[in-house]
Amino acid sequence: MHKKYYFILIIILAVSISAGFVFAKIEKDSDKDGLSDFEEQKIYQTNPNKADTDSDSFKDAEEIYHGYSPLAGGQVKLTQLNLDIPYINEAPDDNWTGPWKNACEEASLAMVEKYYTGVKQVTIKEAKIFMMVMFSKQNKIWGSNADADAYRMAKLINDYTSYNAVIKDNPTTEQIVKELQQKRPVITLHYGKTLQNKNIPFLATGSYYHTMVVIGYDDAKKEFIVNDTGDRKTGKNHRYAYDLFIDSLHDFDFKTRKANGPSRVIFTYPMLVKITNSPKVYYLHDKEKQYIPNEQIFKAKGWKWEAVNVVDQDWLDSFKQSEDIKI
Repeated sequence: MHKKYYFILIIILAVSISAGFVFAKIEKDSDKDGLSDFEEQKIYQTNPNKADTDSDSFKDAEEIYHGYSPLAGGQVKLTQLNLDIPYINEAPDDNWTGPWKNACEEASLAMVEKYYTGVKQVTIKEAKIFMMVMFSKQNKIWGSNADADAYRMAKLINDYTSYNAVIKDNPTTEQIVKELQQKRPVITLHYGKTLQNKNIPFLATGSYYHTMVVIGYDDAKKEFIVNDTGDRKTGKNHRYAYDLFIDSLHDFDFKTRKANGPSRVIFTYPMLVKITNSPKVYYLHDKEKQYIPNEQIFKAKGWKWEAVNVVDQDWLDSFKQSEDIKI
């Protein structure tokens, strides 16, 4: 290659890399509307080759993020949604002994971890490996892995997973729905007896403490769609009525050893993000965003491309800009 053109190519590559990653392996988004082709076909039934499926001048993802249907045209509310989140039971291999009889918290954390890292299916072995790491961390920090309340779960998430946690007290149905519209699953904490689910093997003398992951909603039927960690028969895509679900929300109380604490959930959001039509990748934490300048730093941190999530521009703008990530 001629030296002049080689020099020009080097400059172009340098500029490209400084602006963001040129080799980011993000899920394919053919029409650049903010939804991957997989999401369009599997979740939203939108056209992966048309950025504005219903031709109402708003891109599909923009409508969903703001609570509107990408199919109906105009300002028609998005009345149903079901995120594609792999299901993990608290006893993955149906062994309800030892820590596995009280592992709903670890299973909940595992499902959200796999979702944010782009995993569509989880083997029993993979589920158990992640959950055993969570058991170990709890044993080391608190001397036990039994009954992690919202604060313990949030610490595990923020310190040892690929996503972030924010504790939310007294959540409303509308607030949970809004998180789902932003493609963010919600971890919920319950007094399990109120759920009236006969498939969950609660002990009559136990605390009835239970956790699960909300993955969708159905306004027409007024139901949340969840991955229930304790339901061995219909745990995946299980449905609970809005009112019953909200009434059952209670954190674990270590003083009483019961699930009679405040109404509380854990909102989640990804650690690594980008927006549509921009190669820039950011690291999110503590209400701040840090730009990751190049691929070398990204790899040095041990991060994986599959963990980069496409998010709403307005939501990303709400984070305070902090200094760039450094090795």
